[in-house]
Amino acid sequence: MRTRPLGREIAIALGFKLLALVALYIVFFGPAHRIRVTPAQMVEALSATAPR
Repeated sequence: MRTRPLGREIAIALGFKLLALVALYIVFFGPAHRIRVTPAQMVEALSATAPR
């Protein structure tokens, strides 16, 4: 089964967009950018009073 040229172009464009989204996720939201939070830090943050 042969695909039409328009269908092939759409598939290629969607593939590039998916690749770009994955690359952006890795660059900006990947595991290297996550902050390590210990349970003690979380307790301290939750028990602190809010500034007025």
